[in-house]
Amino acid sequence: MGKKIGKDCQVSVGANKVVGMGTWTMDGITADQMEATEFNDDWKSFEFGAKDGGTVTFSGLFDPEDATGQDLLMRANMDNTDITSLRLYTDDTSYFEPCQTTQWWSGTSTTGEATVYSWVNITSVNIGADKAALMTIDFTAKVSGLLVHV
Repeated sequence: MGKKIGKDCQVSVGANKVVGMGTWTMDGITADQMEATEFNDDWKSFEFGAKDGGTVTFSGLFDPEDATGQDLLMRANMDNTDITSLRLYTDDTSYFEPCQTTQWWSGTSTTGEATVYSWVNITSVNIGADKAALMTIDFTAKVSGLLVHV
């Protein structure tokens, strides 16, 4: 069984590393369950509905000079910009990113790009300070479509 070491992970936007990150999590895909029970049924029954790509969170140390990582993501949050190149690395070369090569899911992004298959939206950015510690930053992103492991 292959094992991965967390210290080898990182977060990037395309080829640009998001400076200072120390944790990332993704809660994965869920499927809606629609009740299909009829009158006189003794047991409830359910049908699968649409799938939800889940949520991604990542956090670390705040760096206001990281223009191609932290600042770019903060601006994406403020401007409601779709991010198609967020990468959650599992080692030096492998990562999860929004699906762009195989049409597992299709739709039109909020910016009207019909050829975009999946993306994330930065839904929240939180910055914290403690007098006895370095400042921190936390990002939360909602996945539209799915993340694939490359």
